[in-house]
Parts: sequence; C-alpha cells; structure tokens
Amino acid sequence: MSELRIAPVEAPGEPAPDSPPARPARRRAGRLVCWAALGWLVCLAVEWALDGRYWFGELAGALPPFAYVVLPLVLAVLLPLARGRDRWRTGAAVAVALVLGAGQSGINFGALWTPDHEAGPDSIRVVAWNTNSWNQLLGTQDHFYAFLKSKKADVYLLHEYQHVTPDRKGRLPIDDLARLRAEFPGYEVTADGELVTLSRFPVVARPAVGPARALAPDADWTTRYREAKVLRTDLMIKGRTVSFYNLHMPVWNSMPDGPLSDAFYTHMRKSFGFRQAQYAGLEDDVAHNPNPVVVAGDFNTTAAMSELDGMRARLDDAMSASDDLYPTSWEQGGWKPFWRTDWAFTGHGARAEKYRFDSPEKLSDHSMQDLWVSVPPAEKNTGER
Repeated sequence: MSELRIAPVEAPGEPAPDSPPARPARRRAGRLVCWAALGWLVCLAVEWALDGRYWFGELAGALPPFAYVVLPLVLAVLLPLARGRDRWRTGAAVAVALVLGAGQSGINFGALWTPDHEAGPDSIRVVAWNTNSWNQLLGTQDHFYAFLKSKKADVYLLHEYQHVTPDRKGRLPIDDLARLRAEFPGYEVTADGELVTLSRFPVVARPAVGPARALAPDADWTTRYREAKVLRTDLMIKGRTVSFYNLHMPVWNSMPDGPLSDAFYTHMRKSFGFRQAQYAGLEDDVAHNPNPVVVAGDFNTTAAMSELDGMRARLDDAMSASDDLYPTSWEQGGWKPFWRTDWAFTGHGARAEKYRFDSPEKLSDHSMQDLWVSVPPAEKNTGER
C-alpha cells in the first residue's frame, strides 16, 4: 500500500521561500557591489599616485568633486546585498573610500555646524573675479563698472584684463586704465599682463612671483600674459604690510574641443608643466613671505585636484568662513552645479571672517568671490620687510 504524502500548507501572509534562481541572482548582485567598492578604492589609489605627478592625472578634475562622497554612500546603501566575507570587504572599502574622498569632495562640512558668519567692523573687504575678457563678450561696459563699484571693496583682484580674437583662441592687450582710475578715484591701480589689482591702501612693493621673476622689465604684453599668472602687491594696512596675491592659473583642459578629441589631451600634456611651475612659484613665495597673506583668484583647479594641496597645507581655505555647503563658482552655458574653480586662502595672521560667491549678473561665466579679512595689529608683526 503506497504512503500518502500531504504537501505542507503555507500560513496566510507567510512569504514563499526564495525560488532557486533568486538566491544566485542576489549573490551576483552582492558580489557586484563588492567589486564596485573595491574598484572605486583602486581608482582612488591610482588617482592619488598619478595626480600632480603625470599630466594625465589631471583627469581627476573632470569628475564632479561631490562624487568622491556620493559614490561611496550609494555603495553603503547597497551593502545589505553583500553576504559573508563580501559584506565585510565592501564595508571596509566603502569606509576607506569615504575617508580618502571627503577632502576631495568640495563639500564644506563646517557649514553644518557653524552656519552664521559675520564680518567685524575693522575687516577688509576683498573682491576677486574672472571678468570674462574684461566684459568683451557679455553685458555692457556701464553695467560692468556699475557692478564692480557696487561691491565697495577695499581691494579688487581682477583677472582677464584682455580681449580675445574672433575665434576666441588668441588674447589681445587692452588699455582701460584711464577709465579704471576715473571710476575708482582714490584707488591705486597695479596691472601686469591680464591681472589688475585695485587698492584703497598704498602699494609699498610689487615683487615678481614664480616664472615672472625671469622676465625682463621691457617684456611685451604677450610674454607677460603667458608668464605672469600671479600678481603680488604688498599693501600698507593699519601700519603693517599685507601681501595680496591676485592669480589666474592656466586652464588644464581644452573644454571646447571635448574629451573625445586629440586636442583635449594635447592641451593637457602641454599645459601640465607650465601649471606646475606656476603653482611651485606661488607656494615658494608664500612659504618665504613673513607678511600676512591673502591669495585669491581663478585657480582653474577643482577640489579633487592635487595642485591645491600646497596652498591647503600652508594656508586656510576661506570657505571655513562660508555658510555654503557645496560651493560652485564656474558655469558652462549658465549651468554650474558641479565645480568650484575659484579659491581664496588666508594665512600668516590674516583670517577670513566672511566669504561668499556672488552672482556675476550675466557678465561672466565665473561667480565673484566676496571676502572679508581681518589683519592682526601692527605691534604683533615681528617679520616686516
């Protein structure tokens, strides 16, 4: 007599056991998450090894900096898919990637706990701005000058005092100093190549910085444009000398050509050594300068790129005085959610009290840096030159 077998009855609401194909699929998904986390960690290691040492390491700047935090966080959310040893490997890789990537993310974590920043009554207002070829391409000259004057800054650090050729590949000198002096009476005007500094305070020295030290006094404008990418002016403020560095570093890519073109990488290779020389010259000058310093301009460098490491090691990023959680300053076609390429640093006694990016009012593709700085009293200056 055959045995009667009765299939078990599932309780109402109880989920059916995984079908055999589902378990291998979940294991594959968990393994994929693990390999993604380990792969990202390897990418970070390769980027660390290449960036700043070889020209193709500059590609770190093509990735939106917030990805250095967002990508590990996405992998952390997917962590439950991994099983056993894969889960531990994934978790460890995500944790290390977050620690390594946080400093490259461009996120101003300090804004989360110190949201209010106010400038003191004795602070100095500094404006730094890439003028987009001195307003040749956008807006009107009247709007341009009215916008500058509305900031009522004590010191203006302006870049791209130039015009461009019709194909926008060449640079042309301009002479607008007469109008500058008329619009800003009482300011001292210092110009070199494409850089112009306006100051309410007396200029007591203007030392050359980096490759510009080798220039002859009678070097033509084109040569000065190419070599003089940092303009230092020493100003007498409240009885002591304060050094202001106005800079516009060479761009690392050829954005109009696009990353799929040979010209894009040819430009990267040719500009790499020149950028390194400019950064080295700036860092050396700051390191040997005993004065309080303010360094601001268009660095053409993102938070993910190593060129900023020297400044960040020696000076304080003015973003510590900002309420902006993820600051961006450069736009392409009116859209700028990703990159900050304009930076300001203070040090040697100078301190940022308030810092923000102001809208360029459609006059430039760069936001304006608006910075309030405090300077220590003259009696504390033991290293005046």
